Amino acid sequence: MDRPAPLTISEVAVELDCSEDEVRALIRQGELETVACGVRPGLVPRHRLDDYLRRQRRRVELSRLDHHAG
Repeated sequence: MDRPAPLTISEVAVELDCSEDEVRALIRQGELETVACGVRPGLVPRHRLDDYLRRQRRRVELSRLDHHAG
């Protein structure tokens, strides 16, 4: 099974509903990983974006649990 093509910074920004600068900050912070694809470095593999989104959902869920417990 072929993996989907990696996403550009602008495509990730659209999916996350944020700016390209915010996506670049996530990459610098290590929250999102990129791959070099020939002459176009900085592409985000779909599975890495999906991993990030899962981590974010988990953080939100844990935050809600902590809020209700306190």
